Amino acid sequence: MSRDKRYQQLLNAKEWQHVKRIVWQRANGLCERCKSEGHITPGVDCHHIVPVESAKSQQEMEQLAYNPDNCRLLCIACHVKTHKEMNSHTAETVKERRITRQNRWEQYMRQRFTGNGSGHRESDDTGG
Repeated sequence: MSRDKRYQQLLNAKEWQHVKRIVWQRANGLCERCKSEGHITPGVDCHHIVPVESAKSQQEMEQLAYNPDNCRLLCIACHVKTHKEMNSHTAETVKERRITRQNRWEQYMRQRFTGNGSGHRESDDTGG
């Protein structure tokens, strides 16, 4: 599961429980990927087709999270396989995300403390 707190909050909401119920009923409790490949397997995980964390705003995250058409019911094996195909949990992708988060944090701190985003604190006349 994602470490993004906003994403976790969305999944703890009543709306998400409702969406999962709709997706499960639509799929008759079966893994939609297995079914498309001619197998019958119980579905257990509700997977977002377009990742919720790809959204740029909270409103977009909610739209992706709570849209049943953006979800598929998958068995555990298909859920793992789907994420591998998306490269969402490879070591390289995890490293890239960590670097991106670090860069965002540094940019935020520069803007917060200098107001100019240059990374250097503007000195004052007191010698500081």
